Amino acid sequence: MCALILLLVSTPVQAHRFNESYVYFDVTDDSLSGRVEITVRDLARIHQGSAEVLEPMTQEDVLGLQERFFEYFYDRMKLYSGGQPLWVQFDDISFFNTSVGNFAQLHFNVLGIEKTPTTIDMSFDGLQSDIDPTHRGFALIATNTRNGMGENESYISLVFSPGDGVKSLYLNDEPTRRIARGFFEYGVWHIWRGFDHLLFLVTLLLGAVMRVENQRWVPSESIGEGLWPTVKIVTVFTVANTIALGLATFEIITLPVPLVEAVIALSIAAVAVVNLVPRFHNILWLVVILFGAFHGFGFANLLEPLGLDSERKLLGLATFNVGIEIGQLAVVMLLFPVFFVLRRLTVYRVVGLQLGSIALIALAMFWFYERTIGFPLIGETLALVAE
Repeated sequence: MCALILLLVSTPVQAHRFNESYVYFDVTDDSLSGRVEITVRDLARIHQGSAEVLEPMTQEDVLGLQERFFEYFYDRMKLYSGGQPLWVQFDDISFFNTSVGNFAQLHFNVLGIEKTPTTIDMSFDGLQSDIDPTHRGFALIATNTRNGMGENESYISLVFSPGDGVKSLYLNDEPTRRIARGFFEYGVWHIWRGFDHLLFLVTLLLGAVMRVENQRWVPSESIGEGLWPTVKIVTVFTVANTIALGLATFEIITLPVPLVEAVIALSIAAVAVVNLVPRFHNILWLVVILFGAFHGFGFANLLEPLGLDSERKLLGLATFNVGIEIGQLAVVMLLFPVFFVLRRLTVYRVVGLQLGSIALIALAMFWFYERTIGFPLIGETLALVAE
């Protein structure tokens, strides 16, 4: 077990990740150019029109089809200035290797630029709309002679998901207000869209409308009896993950993604066990603090590709965590009244609290398997330990 943990902790963080594409811009006073970086595997998926790679492609295959890929990204990456379209010309493809695969760089120039604007609007649809809705696109300012930025590989300006449409890209420094709003919204939407974090909250709320009496669950007598302790627990959860997120963001403590994601799965199972065994209710606070910290490391893994630079880390951390707290409290205020109304029904105690918790344990353990045994590196390590 010690060998497994040591191997996990030593796993490096990757600058480029699976199922992501990147648009880098090089900015000067009178020119705008850049490149699209995408895996050769994803280019094969584009060429074959399939979410799965039917036949691998080589670099020579990509070069032979470069006009096809230039046309594809010309249609999928639109740039505007002052409401008018900017014309993009792709002219070359180069390649580089990373630990996640071979990447192609599709180089382009923006034509007709006499004086580079401070802001452009852009849309980018790598593979999201027709090949793989889980694919994500990122826009970055790679170099900017106007503010001294050089070789930026970390701070990401825009994130593109399915249906995002047109977004504004600042070619100078981004306004502080925009950064704060963006990370606040990211925190709120992560809670509402992050299925495992949402299930953790639901698992907490299932028992929140009950109280322990003689080591048995009985319905709470009033909303306040269950609601305010729940709000406190959710806030403690936020404090714990804020501390962990801060430690990870400032690289004081970093943990690998598979380990964090596996423990997040266990956190759902642990709270569900508390729902099934009322006498464990007294340790719920400890469970929430412990697993809240790991959820914080999970948030850090989400924020890491956004590349918070040193000047924006505190602002991003603060507004992201405010968004997390608001998102969590919104879920509590939405679901708690529903569970409170149903709490006296036998069907709630049997189906909702007991069978629901059992189902959540089963789902959580499936996720744990998927994120540990199902993860190639960990699976291979466990096999070696077993031998």
